[in-house]
Amino acid sequence: MPKLRLAPVFLSLIALGSGGVLANPALATVAVCDDVAEWPPFTYRERDARGQAQAKVVGFSVEVLRRILAPQRITLKVELLPWVRCLREVESGQQFQMALNASFSPEREARFLLSQPYYETTHTYFYSRKVYPRGLQLRDVADLTRYHICGVHGYNYSAYGLSDEQVDRGALDFSRVIAKLHAGRCEIGIEKLEAVAGFKRLGRDLLGDPDLGHAPIPGLARGEFHMLISRQHPQGEALRALIDRGLKTLRESGELRELRQRYLS
Repeated sequence: MPKLRLAPVFLSLIALGSGGVLANPALATVAVCDDVAEWPPFTYRERDARGQAQAKVVGFSVEVLRRILAPQRITLKVELLPWVRCLREVESGQQFQMALNASFSPEREARFLLSQPYYETTHTYFYSRKVYPRGLQLRDVADLTRYHICGVHGYNYSAYGLSDEQVDRGALDFSRVIAKLHAGRCEIGIEKLEAVAGFKRLGRDLLGDPDLGHAPIPGLARGEFHMLISRQHPQGEALRALIDRGLKTLRESGELRELRQRYLS
């Protein structure tokens, strides 16, 4: 396991699942990765006045984690990688300890430690009005299997009752899913409404496309999102405990609600 630089401060005593208690020195830096395709308004590169992407990574999730780590004098380092590579890096626990913005799946629960959920999204299906000029309506989530579905490479679609084989995941981001819908290469695209709307922050108003139809997927509760923490890292359990305590504090103080209103209004 990699050795860690010790910060000059210490975390509180953390009760472990076994019932024992262990004092864990704080990390000087927590290295976090997320999808290079960006996931606005949750994680994305800051834009300048001309709309050009900058090196700094910002967003709701970044700000939430920064507010949790800052009181412990822990530095947050965020990098954007291809999503599959990000998950692989966090799983090893060597260069990155965490990933942001992950939905639940049994496979992910086996590979990672999951934080408490810290935001919810609306499960939404999208279609092309060029292909379906009269619209397209689903009665329930099971109706998805009647269509050729497109999604994004490496994303998790287990919440829809779909296996990886049932979703064409060749697109690297959702704008390319939309292009495939208009080209007739897919019938339905699946994504969270808040994330598609968030691309307006990047100067790309995907929902402003008059040929793009969308509606909530009937019968599905709102989707919960977590932070993923490496099981292989020696401080993984301590880091998860710190994150969960921090999320509880942000909820109770109203800060989590305030941040959500700022980024998702």
